[in-house]
Amino acid sequence: MGKKHYSQKIYLFAFYGVFTLLLLLLFFSFFYLFYSKKINTDAQKQIENLCTSVNNSVLAELDNMSTISMNITYSNVIRSNFVELSSTYSQNTLTKMDLSASRQQAVAIFDAITSIIGPFQSASEVNLYTLSGECVESGFFQRVTHITLEEQNWYEETKELRGSKFISQPVYKSYLPGEGANQNSQMFISLTRQIYNSASEPDGFIEVIQDCGRIFSLVSTLEKNNPSTSVFIYNNRGELVYPYHSDFQPKDNYFTYINDSNLNTLNTKMITLKNDEKVLYTYDVIPNYDWFIIVTEPQASVNASLHTFRNIFFAIAIATIILTSALCFIISEKLTYPLSKLTNATKKLTINRVLDENKSILTSADSNIAEIAQLCDSFRTMYEKLRISTQEVLLSHSEETRAKLQATQSLVNPHFLYNSLTHISIMAEENMNDEIVLLCDSLCDYFRYISNSSHTLVSISQEILHTEKYIDCMKLRFGNGFFYSCEIEEEAKQIMIPRLILQPVVENAFKYAFQKPAPWKLSVKAFVRKGCWMISITDNGGLLSEEKKKELLDLYSNLNKEEELNSLQIGGMGLKNIYLRMQLLYGKQAVFEIETSISLQTTFILGGPIHPDKEGYHEYYTTI
Repeated sequence: MGKKHYSQKIYLFAFYGVFTLLLLLLFFSFFYLFYSKKINTDAQKQIENLCTSVNNSVLAELDNMSTISMNITYSNVIRSNFVELSSTYSQNTLTKMDLSASRQQAVAIFDAITSIIGPFQSASEVNLYTLSGECVESGFFQRVTHITLEEQNWYEETKELRGSKFISQPVYKSYLPGEGANQNSQMFISLTRQIYNSASEPDGFIEVIQDCGRIFSLVSTLEKNNPSTSVFIYNNRGELVYPYHSDFQPKDNYFTYINDSNLNTLNTKMITLKNDEKVLYTYDVIPNYDWFIIVTEPQASVNASLHTFRNIFFAIAIATIILTSALCFIISEKLTYPLSKLTNATKKLTINRVLDENKSILTSADSNIAEIAQLCDSFRTMYEKLRISTQEVLLSHSEETRAKLQATQSLVNPHFLYNSLTHISIMAEENMNDEIVLLCDSLCDYFRYISNSSHTLVSISQEILHTEKYIDCMKLRFGNGFFYSCEIEEEAKQIMIPRLILQPVVENAFKYAFQKPAPWKLSVKAFVRKGCWMISITDNGGLLSEEKKKELLDLYSNLNKEEELNSLQIGGMGLKNIYLRMQLLYGKQAVFEIETSISLQTTFILGGPIHPDKEGYHEYYTTI
């Protein structure tokens, strides 16, 4: 099995294409990894910075609430009036004088609290509670009400802390207006402390209520500006304080991952949630309050910009590959064009082009590459040498063919002469003097034709005309019992054919076909069919059997032309002589057929191409 070959163009195109593709893949891989790492680093820094910002903002609000509570706790005006108010309301019965005094005490407390929280109310509301359940409200409302302390959600925890601050979960308060994002939710957080007197005995409670919209205003803004980022704030009891909307349901308890992931504060890590979602996760702790701020960013969001980069890069890569491939194709085409030109030149190399001195199959190399130019120059030199050698060989072959044709033609001349002399002898015995004169005239004309050796090719009209001279001779012998007809198509008259290929067939009819009683009929037709000339000779003898015909054709088809030409003898060589001459001139394109399908009729068909595909014939034909 031979080795499979590929075009040099394919090799060059594949090499440049693969090389470029590998470079692009390396370039993409490097920048993809670099950009991916940078995106993840930037995302980590972003959520860590966001976490720190939220920590500072919430810490400031919680410190403000704690400061307000401490200022109220240590305010002498508030303390003295609150103690007196508490004593007044601790009595079983109150007189009008007591009620008037309590109102003055409450007003003094309102004024003191207003001065502490300022005109812009740094807290939504401040409440002071006596142990008996009297509540002094200062803020949106300024009033004194009575409540049951045990029913407050902060009471037990605040009592146990003994003066330390307690911060509740967000609680819905319908009577207080919300701010910003909290306008519809109306959720508030309370910071409470227990108040003690100078004897360190419990004297009441203080509650500072703050709007969630104010406490978490920065968080809401940051989430709005970073839609994919989520912030969760848990208190030290693991209760979610942000988001504070009552209808919000978190996908997961993010507080549990602080211990599960063993993370340090502001140490970002990619974790997998219970729903198999991957998120960047970081947290920080608000000092003094033990609130945990957790910030998450979904991996899909982190990689979104990476996907955009990848898509843009892929588009650029594809465009680059297409342009590079086109460039590689142009380069390979430029490099291999001279070789393709040389290959096409070799395919056009035929004997006709070699013989035609006006045709050149390769003009120039059209290449600046020295090796290719040298190859093309070598091919042109070889082509010129081949042209000279071929002309010499073809001339020698043409002369050899001419000599063989003349030799076979010369064998016809004595053959017919001997037969004609025999006919004259018979006619002399029968005292046919006038007929002998006519026969001799016809013989003279005919032998002038066949003895002229200057041309071995004649036109069909000439061949039939001089064959009719022979037929005229035979008419004198066969008399009125012989009938002859001839039809020649106009386009067939000037076609050149070998000399003396018709007369032996006609002679064969007189010799073998006309052995039966008269009438004897002979018909000759010349015509053109499918680029070939044809001559049919038909007699009405019908004496050639199918078996004899097949035997005769098989014999001729198996002849060795070289051996037969060397062993030709005079006599009995008419049909074989014609067959050999046709083969010399036309080769496989020669037509030599015998038709016996019609009863009592034998037809010989001779023919050949009008422009035979045989260089020897062409060379000789063009010289006559």
